[in-house]
Amino acid sequence: MNTIVNTLALTAALVVPLSAGAQVSAQGTLNNFSYSLVDLLPNDGIAPSLSIVKPHYASYPGTRAGGDIIESGLRATRNSSEDRTSALYSRDLDASMSVPQGSVVSTISGGHFQSLALSAAASTTGSVGYNRSATASNFMFIEEFVLSPGTQITFFADASGSVATSLPRTNVLRENSTLKASMGFESAAPDWYPTTTTQFKLTAPTWSSDPNLPFSQSASERLSIMFENTKSTTQNLKLSISLWAEAESRDTTPSTSPVPEPATYGMLLAGLALVAGAARRKRVG
Repeated sequence: MNTIVNTLALTAALVVPLSAGAQVSAQGTLNNFSYSLVDLLPNDGIAPSLSIVKPHYASYPGTRAGGDIIESGLRATRNSSEDRTSALYSRDLDASMSVPQGSVVSTISGGHFQSLALSAAASTTGSVGYNRSATASNFMFIEEFVLSPGTQITFFADASGSVATSLPRTNVLRENSTLKASMGFESAAPDWYPTTTTQFKLTAPTWSSDPNLPFSQSASERLSIMFENTKSTTQNLKLSISLWAEAESRDTTPSTSPVPEPATYGMLLAGLALVAGAARRKRVG
């Protein structure tokens, strides 16, 4: 299901100039998924395996791709896009969009685990008197995995991306960009279990970067999570995967409305006088 929602609320009909080249961005991918199995009970006669068993009822929302571009200030706008499915083996989604206030790329592809690929990118431009943000988000909930008894499993995925700002930081301008990728087990082990969740994160910091220069950073990391089924029965595994990118530009420079020329006031008063005189003559007649 794919939906796109555009909303617009005008609070002032003003033309506001864009800051030249003021683009802030975040982008990344999460792909190359794989897993490895280790037999913890080699003498039990059961070979380690990871099976796919379709659940009776798929959890909501299953797989979701979304985009959101918000502008506030002299004028408020919001553009949203969403694509989601609860199908287990057909997860190709696309919620990408582009508007004057920014653009987002939010896609998920792959018919099986090893071919899964998530992509997210967000960018926006600065504008005097405005706060603009663009967000791309991907989420996937896999619940059809069943792990054999006495088996250790490790899931892997490659995360990579970059964040960038384009203008020096000032007392009226702030640019922020963040990229996050995460993978974790749901309900298979306590939250404090050290190997059940992992995260890759890049942030363009406003507090540690040189205020006189824009900031850019790119990196990659091999993510992994591990779980051991030490029981003599199978273990249902629920796996959550997400990729999120956000870019924000906030410019609080005052933007004033044009002041009418003195002649404009004179013309306005003259017009009002003519209207009032016509009304009086009509009443007298």
